[in-house]
Amino acid sequence: MRNMKFQAHAKFIWKTYLRDRWVIYSWGAFSVLLTNLMQVLAPKNIGWIVDFMTKRPVPKFLTGANDHQTFFYLFLVLAISRLLINVFRFMWRITLGRQTHYACGMLRREVWQHARYFKKNDLDRKFTKGVLMNSQASDTNSARFVFGFTLVAIIDVLFLGIFTFFAMATIHLAMAILSFVVLLFVPIFVRKLSSREVEQYRMIQDTLSNFNDLSSQAVSTIKLQRLTQTGPFWERRLRLIAENHRTQKLKGINLSLLYIPVMGVASIISYIVLFAMGITFTFNGKMSVGEFISMQGLIFLLHDPLMSLGFIVSEWKKGFTALERLSEIYLQEKDQNLLTNGEDINDDTFEDSNAIVLDVQDLSFQFVESTPLFSHLNFKLKKGDRLGITGPIGAGKSTLLSILTGLNRDVSVGKISFCGKPFSAYSHENLRNYIGLVAQKPFLFADSIRVNVAMNGEMSDDEVWQYLDLAGLKDDVLNFPNKLETQLGEWGINLSGGQKQRLTLARALAKKPQLLFLDDCLSAVDTITEEKILKNLDSHLKDVTLVWVAHRKSTLKYCNQTFELKPMMDHLQ
Repeated sequence: MRNMKFQAHAKFIWKTYLRDRWVIYSWGAFSVLLTNLMQVLAPKNIGWIVDFMTKRPVPKFLTGANDHQTFFYLFLVLAISRLLINVFRFMWRITLGRQTHYACGMLRREVWQHARYFKKNDLDRKFTKGVLMNSQASDTNSARFVFGFTLVAIIDVLFLGIFTFFAMATIHLAMAILSFVVLLFVPIFVRKLSSREVEQYRMIQDTLSNFNDLSSQAVSTIKLQRLTQTGPFWERRLRLIAENHRTQKLKGINLSLLYIPVMGVASIISYIVLFAMGITFTFNGKMSVGEFISMQGLIFLLHDPLMSLGFIVSEWKKGFTALERLSEIYLQEKDQNLLTNGEDINDDTFEDSNAIVLDVQDLSFQFVESTPLFSHLNFKLKKGDRLGITGPIGAGKSTLLSILTGLNRDVSVGKISFCGKPFSAYSHENLRNYIGLVAQKPFLFADSIRVNVAMNGEMSDDEVWQYLDLAGLKDDVLNFPNKLETQLGEWGINLSGGQKQRLTLARALAKKPQLLFLDDCLSAVDTITEEKILKNLDSHLKDVTLVWVAHRKSTLKYCNQTFELKPMMDHLQ
C-alpha cells in the first residue's frame, strides 16, 4: 500500500506537469510527428529517384513536363525533406527537450520546499544528509527525463513505427507485416529485463545515499581523525561502501547492456529475412530496384528506434522509480509548527524597557517514560536582561534552550510566552527574525567568511568586520591571505574549533535578534579571548535579552540572573 501511494503520487506529479504545459507539449509532439514524416519521406524519395533513373514510373504529383523537370521535383522534395528534418528537430528540442531541464529544476525546488519543514527526528534518522543529497542530485537527474527526452523517444518510436509501417505497406504489404511479426517477442524480454533493472536501480541509490552519509561524517571529523589516528579506519569504511556501490553500479550497467543483444538479434533476423525476400521479389520482377532500396532504407529507419526501445523502457521505469523516491520526500509528514501562519510580533514591545520579553511559568519536561529533565521552572526576562544557566552534562541545558527558543514545543507541563503571547501565536519565520540561537556545535557553509556572516542579507564590508570584531574574530581574519573571501571548506574545516564558534556567533549577531540564546558557544575559546568577547557583548548588546548556557561559571559573570540545572536523579536521591 505504501509503494502504491508513492506510485500514485509520482504519476500525479507527471500528469500535472504535462497538463499545466499542454500547449508546449502539443507543439513538441507535433514537431516530432513532422520530423518522422520527413524521415520516412527521405528513403521513399530516394527509391523514386532510382526508379526514375532506371526508367520506371514515379508518382504522378512528381512527374513534370519532361525528364529534367521531373528530376528537379524529385531533388527538390529530397532537399526540402532534409531541411525540414533539421527544422522540426530544433522545434522539439526547444519545446519537449527543454522541459527535461525545467522539470529537473522544479523537482529540486520541491525537495527543498518539503525538506525544510521536516521534523527534526526525521532529518536525523530517515532523511539524512546523504539521502537528501542523493535525492537532490541523482533522483532528480533520473526523473527529469520522463518529462522531456524520454517522452520524445517514446513519441518518436510510436509515430516513426506507424509511418514506416504504412510506407512499407504501400511498397509490399506482406514484407511490412513480417517485419513486425519477427519483433513480437522483443517486448517479453524487455519487460523482464526492465523489472530487474528497476530493482537494481533502487539498490544503487541506497548504496549511494549511504556513501554520501559516511563521506559527510568523515569530512566533519577529519581533525578528530588526525588527533586520534583513526584515519585508516575511516578510509577502510569508505573504501568498503564505495566498492559496494561500484559493484551495484556495474550490475546495473551490465543489465542495461543486455538490451543491445536482445534488440540487436531481433533486428538482424528481421533484416536478413526482409533482405532475402526483397532480393527475390526484385529478381522476379515483383518489386522495382527503387522500391527495394526504399524498403531497405525504411527497414533501417524502423530498426534504429527499435534498437533504442529497450533503453527507452529502461529510462522510463528508472525515471518513475526516481519520482517515487522523490514522492516519499514530498509526502513525508511536516512539522506543523513550521507551517503555521501566525501574527506579526509587535516591535513596540522592545521599545518598553519594562516589557516582559520572555515569561516562563511552571515549565517541566521529560522524555517518554523517563525521569523528568527539569521541573517547575519559573522566570521572567525583560529587555536587556542576562540570564545565565549552568549545570553538569545531562542536566538538560541544551534541551531547555531548544524549548525556550520555540524549536521544541513538545512541552507537557508549563507555559512560555514571548512578548506576551505563546510561540504558537507567531509564524516560525517571524520568530526567527527576533530570536537567535548560537548552538553548541557550530555549523558553517562551505563558502567564504563573508557569506557565512551575511548569509542572504545585504551587508557592507564594514558591517561584516564589525560583527567579526564583536565576536573576537577580526584579528584572525585579518591574518588570512584572502581576508573576508577566505573559503572555509566543508563544515568549516579550515578553521579551528574556537574560530568556528566565534564565526557562528558573528553570524547570529548579524541577524540583530532581540532575544539571543548562547549554548556554551565559547567552550573552545581561551579565557583571554572569551573575556574580550564578553565585554563586547555586554557593552554593545545592552538592549538585547541574553540567555547564556555555559559550563564555566566565569562566563556568566555579566549575567544579572543565574540558576543551575541539576539532574533530577540527584533530587530523587
